[in-house]
Amino acid sequence: MNFLENKAIQIAIKNIKDKTRHWQYLVFSLGFAVMFTLMFYIFLGREQFQYGFPGMIIYTTAAGTTSSAISFALDKTSGMLERLDTMPTGRKNLFLGALLSETVMVSLQILIMFILGYGVLQIPYEGLFELLIGFFIAVLFGISSVGIGIIISGIAKTPEIANAIALFYYMPILFLSGSLFPFESPIVYFTPPFWAKQIFLQITVLGHGLNDPLYSSSLIGVTAQPIAMPIWGGLLIIVALTFAFILLGIIIFQKKTKF
Repeated sequence: MNFLENKAIQIAIKNIKDKTRHWQYLVFSLGFAVMFTLMFYIFLGREQFQYGFPGMIIYTTAAGTTSSAISFALDKTSGMLERLDTMPTGRKNLFLGALLSETVMVSLQILIMFILGYGVLQIPYEGLFELLIGFFIAVLFGISSVGIGIIISGIAKTPEIANAIALFYYMPILFLSGSLFPFESPIVYFTPPFWAKQIFLQITVLGHGLNDPLYSSSLIGVTAQPIAMPIWGGLLIIVALTFAFILLGIIIFQKKTKF
């Protein structure tokens, strides 16, 4: 079978076309991230902002929670699932297609932020190889954000409620993780964005290797202290959270939409 004839791929292409067809979606998904990036850059300056830019990347990818929550909730309430259950396409392909399209959109958003930060604003970084690792970490965290969005869509009754719950979740969690405004507190270890932001920072900005210790915050050189975990341990946490959120999201979504 031709790759483009795969049902999940066709659904993914349709979803991407639907998203890019509306300029409001693109402005909403990137507008706030670009605005915060430019504001913090002006306030902090290029040298200091290199420590804050990883938080802007994580902010951008966390928006995938809202996008996926609305997308899956819309499919649930529009009758799409009922129709798929009676067709060869199946809801399995809906999940795969939606997950793929959300991943593509998250990757595109990260790429645009990379161009803005490292290309236009000339924010310092360690090297191209480190940037590639940082891109991978950001995409991985973006997929975990999509998983949380699926969980929310399974609970919410309408896309509007899904949007509200997603915003209520990911905005506070970004602040509590120290991604937007770094601070020292044990609470950051219980927030998924912390691990992605901290690893991104230490690899792309400081040039640390996977065996180097993680720091307690992005306030490196001020109050941040190394913790009893290497960077590769934090990376395993991100991978585990990604699989857990996607799996839990599918289970909840299937259960809440079972006919």
